[in-house]
This record gives sequence, C-alpha cells and structure tokens, in this order.
Amino acid sequence: MSEENKKYDAILVDTSIFDANGLRLEKGLLSKLSQFKKSPIDLIFPDVIKKEIQSHLHDKIKISRNALEKAFNDAGDHLFFEGSALNDAKSILIDSKEVDSLAESRINKFIEETNALAIECGSFVSVTALLDQYFSNKPPFAETGKKKNEFPDAIILLAVENWAEQNNKNILAIAKDNDWKSYCSSSKRIDCIDDLSEGLALFNADNAPYAFLANLEKAIQEEKAQDFLKSIESCLSSEIEWLTPDQDAESYLYWEPDGISIRFKEFYLQEDEFKIIEADEDYIVLETNVLIEVEAEGEFSLSAHDSIDNDYVSIGSVSASTEASFESNILITIVGDLNGDIENLDVDRVEIVSPIRSIDFGTIEPDFE
Repeated sequence: MSEENKKYDAILVDTSIFDANGLRLEKGLLSKLSQFKKSPIDLIFPDVIKKEIQSHLHDKIKISRNALEKAFNDAGDHLFFEGSALNDAKSILIDSKEVDSLAESRINKFIEETNALAIECGSFVSVTALLDQYFSNKPPFAETGKKKNEFPDAIILLAVENWAEQNNKNILAIAKDNDWKSYCSSSKRIDCIDDLSEGLALFNADNAPYAFLANLEKAIQEEKAQDFLKSIESCLSSEIEWLTPDQDAESYLYWEPDGISIRFKEFYLQEDEFKIIEADEDYIVLETNVLIEVEAEGEFSLSAHDSIDNDYVSIGSVSASTEASFESNILITIVGDLNGDIENLDVDRVEIVSPIRSIDFGTIEPDFE
C-alpha cells in the first residue's frame, strides 16, 4: 500500500528533522505538530530523541548567549559603562539561571502543546536484539563507518517497532537519515519519509478538525479570536430570548407567575479547551463549558386570603427584575474553511445544552406608590 493511501496511527519525528527546522519548537513546521494534541494520532517522543534535542538546544542557547555577551562587551563603552542603568538588563540576559534551564523548559512546553507520547526506549528494547543488529550489520547499523554513532538510532527504532507491535499501531517516521530509511524499508510497522511537510500532509485530511482545534484554542489563549467570541455571544443572545425558566419568589402574599423574559448579558469560557462532536469538510461542531449571565424580568399576580369567604382576593400585580447566572455546555456549529483564518469562520449556531430552569426573584410585594 502506498504511503498516500495507508492509514497511520502514529507519527515519529527524528532529531534530524528538528535540527533541519532550526530547533524552532514554537514556530514554523515544528509548531504545527500541536495539531496532534487532541488527535487520535499519537505523536511519539522517545526519551532518546528528547535527550538529543535537549542537548542540541543547549548548544544553540550557549552559542547565542556567547554571541550576545560579545555584543554586550563590544557595546560596553557606550551602553554598559560603570553606573549605566542598562547594566541590570545585561546581568539578567547573560547571568540569569533561567538561561541554563531554557532548553529543558522549552522541550517540556513543546510536550505540553503537542501532548506528545513519551516512550522510555529501555522498556521496549532488549540488549540482545540490539547487539544482534550491531554484529550482523543490520540497519540502522551500516557495514562501514563508526557504528557506535548509530546506537541511538537503533535503540529508538527497535523500541518504537516493539511498541507499535504491542499496541497494533502503524507509524510514519520522518527523518533525514538514510539509516532510518534502510531500517524502515523492511519494517512491518514503520514507514519513513524525509519531508515534514509531506508527512503532515498525509495526516491533514483526517486530522484537519484537530489541527483547527489546536489553532482555535491557541488563538483564544492569545486573545486573537475576538470576532469568533463575539459571534458566539450573538448566537447566545438569540438563544436566551427563547428560554422560559420557572419563576421563583418569596412573599407574605399568595403569588402566581404571569410571565418572564430574559436577556443575555455576558458569557465566560470556563476553559480554553473544546471537544469535537462532529466534523465534515466544511463544518465542525464543538462543545465547551461556559458560564452565562442573564438579566430577567418577571410578572407576578398577587392575592390575599379572605378568611370570611375563604377565598383569595386579587390585589394587583407586580414586576420584578434580577440577574442570574448558570453553567452549561454549549454546542457550537462552525462553517467555512477549517484550514483558513479563525476570524473568517462563521458561527452558524450555538445550542445551550443545559438551559437555566428557574430564576429566583427574591422577595416581592405590592407597589402601592
């Protein structure tokens, strides 16, 4: 089966791809791996690859800090002389302990943003199998060259192969490494290509809703989805007008409800996360939890008990107003190009899953003015 038609359950990205993309975990193609955060596709992140990336990141950061320190020293006569107000900034940038831990914190943030599946290679590969590959010159060990340099690759591939076998998964590996390609050419569970863009494209059709979801959640967190939120607000306003919750109140008189009207005031996302309920090429239905605030006005008829006739005598009606809030999941139907700009999408409908059932107007009494 060709890679274009084959269905994969997981994706594995080699250190060579991270290096080829400048180790820019937060930008470019590497940032697009966040689309797998809620996807059924596993983004596999073996501990060996994690340690390699962390080491390479540390080297990059060290080089950048040295270059920055040199630039500071070159500018010392005019910017960082004794008594300069800018010396504190220099100290923060050059001497900060955060710089030393920056590589690890960036990787941890990447794992969080992508929900990468950590694999401890030692739990899935045996020394016997590893040495067999080594002495038999089996891929990824080459017949010539420094085979010891290929041990990390061998550990990764053997571990991932066994993990895939145990979990019945098919994996697309992406690596700019001929030894990886040689190994995968005979692997039952792993196929290999060398282009990250091509690899992501193979998942795009089935994974588009999850890629959209990752982009949406990021836009909301960065406060770049204001039009989208305003559209939800508009739809909620229309939905609220149709609600007719029960009226509740306290009074020394007998009262009966005569009608209620409620108006939407505001809503707050209780979380920045959404669930995909349904999806197609040109629409998606999401679910999330919100707090909705409303303004309500209720009409009540009042009556008093006549002890002589043992009947109730009307003494008029009264209006009461109040504010209330309730929590509910909402279903958001979005139409448009899911691969386009978030702000260009249309919110077609918002459904309140658990509408407010009752509104308490507090104490009511006749208005004799």
